[in-house]
Formats: sequence, structure tokens, C-alpha cells
Amino acid sequence: MEQSNLLSTITCVNTERSIEAGELKIINSEYDLQLYEDVLVSSTATLSLENVWDISYKTFSDDANLLYLHTHKGVLTYKVPGDPQRFVNTFKKIKNVHY
Repeated sequence: MEQSNLLSTITCVNTERSIEAGELKIINSEYDLQLYEDVLVSSTATLSLENVWDISYKTFSDDANLLYLHTHKGVLTYKVPGDPQRFVNTFKKIKNVHY
């Protein structure tokens, strides 16, 4: 995939919790969700936009949002620290062009 086709990107956070030696450890890792003209790419999956029906989000505070990808296999949830509105708007513009 060429970088020039990248239309939008959003940073997602994955939180892993574990108990080691009786102590709770929390590890946060960041990765990007990248929107291209025909696919969405994350660290774990590449989805054709034909299989992504919609994107929505729920805001809990200034730095806590959940981004929902409504796909042919169900809803995928991503934790995003920033405002996802620009990413969602870009996706909706692409989808409306194809309908």
C-alpha cells in the first residue's frame, strides 16, 4: 500500500493488565488505525471498506473515546485518546461517494 493513498489516521491504545508477583501491571501500547481509499489497516487486521458498513464513536471524556467499526463480521471496538470526528468524517465521505 502506498503512503500517498493514506487519507486519515487515528491513534488507538491497547491496555493489557496482568498480575506478576502479586502486583498489578498495566501496559499501554499505541498503534495507528489507517484509512486508505479502499481499506482500513490496523496492527492486527486489514479490512476492505466494502466490509465496513459504518463507523461511530462514544465519548466518555476529553481523552477517552471508543471507536466502533460496524463490519460484516460484527462490531470492532478501538480505544482512542483523541477526538475521532475527523477520522469518522473522512470515512463517511468515502462511503458516500460509492453509493
